[in-house]
Amino acid sequence: MVKLQKIAIMPLAKIVCLIQSVVGVILALIVTLGSLINQQDDGIWAIGAWSLLVFPIVNALLGFVTGAFIAMAYNLFAQWIGPIEYEIDNIKENSLHL
Repeated sequence: MVKLQKIAIMPLAKIVCLIQSVVGVILALIVTLGSLINQQDDGIWAIGAWSLLVFPIVNALLGFVTGAFIAMAYNLFAQWIGPIEYEIDNIKENSLHL
């Protein structure tokens, strides 16, 4: 068994930031298309094409903060209750250098 003792904060924050920015682009495309089709000036549709700029940036920032928080929380909780254990096939435990 291999134990995940600690998660590096910055790499996880960067990965979650990138994932969330892609989600932001997808949401922005949906909102932009919806505003073009709906042609109403109420609710979320009022933001229109601005969502292409706003959603990816906001989602990326929130993703970065969330990723950093998750890594810090895991590192803290892993000290209290123990790390996640997992098994990797075809690799000897002694030769794994994490």
